[in-house]
Amino acid sequence: MLDKNQSKVFLPSWVWKEGRNEKEAKEKAIEYITPNRYPGYKIIEIRGDISL
Repeated sequence: MLDKNQSKVFLPSWVWKEGRNEKEAKEKAIEYITPNRYPGYKIIEIRGDISL
């Protein structure tokens, strides 16, 4: 069961433009979702332009 405090973060378009596949897009999303911007957040999965 997923944590009830799960949040969705909209990813900028460059995540998909610079990432050629889902693995590279996840790496770019990790670059975007830094502890300075989103303290305590971790990426569970990426659905389109949204990171869970």
